[in-house]
Amino acid sequence: MRGPFRILTALFGIVIVAFVAFSLYVFFAGGSGEPTRAVAAERVEPAEPHSVVYSAVSGLSEARFVIDEVLRGRDMTVVGVTDQVDGSVAVGFEPPGVEIGPFEINLRAVATDDEMRDRTIRSMILQTNRDEYEFALFQPTVVSGIPETISPGTVMDLEVTGELTIRDVTREVVFSLTLHITSEEEIRGEAQTVIAYRDFEIEIPYVGGNSIVESVADTVRLELEFVARP
Repeated sequence: MRGPFRILTALFGIVIVAFVAFSLYVFFAGGSGEPTRAVAAERVEPAEPHSVVYSAVSGLSEARFVIDEVLRGRDMTVVGVTDQVDGSVAVGFEPPGVEIGPFEINLRAVATDDEMRDRTIRSMILQTNRDEYEFALFQPTVVSGIPETISPGTVMDLEVTGELTIRDVTREVVFSLTLHITSEEEIRGEAQTVIAYRDFEIEIPYVGGNSIVESVADTVRLELEFVARP
């Protein structure tokens, strides 16, 4: 019995060493999540000179991803959040109009409720530990659903079509945006869309088999909430 026991002990030791080595790699490769710079999106230049340009307030605005997974037999919803968001919206009151500029989001700063998951995202999934993949950019091209009148207190349900770039891959997406004209001094927006992450050449490793992550949904919901001021 000593022979088989020694073999099992050796295999168990190899598994432990491999797990520790992998964990150390993920921990160090994932980095701290510290941004290299502040988010800085190009400001919208409205066609109507009387439009008011509102800029997103970083710290009061946030972007999120929401995705479902099965972890150790339990259905889980993973939410990643960052307040590193910048962008601008031009609102015309007379004549009415809405124009939206680019929105930049720091993906390296996205955090979930688990530090090792965050480091895995930065090192192996979004690879935002690499400077060239640190930021995502949404460039709007069409805004539809603008009402005939806009004034303080107006709430608009808009569709915003544009080009979303993640990890140097660009795809057209459509966001549903609810825009609140809180006052002439502040607007608020909530936007969301659903994408297939593989469309952006993103893969989630170590799913299924003997992994603790049994499955991950094929789609992810992207959400953006912003407060913007002149």
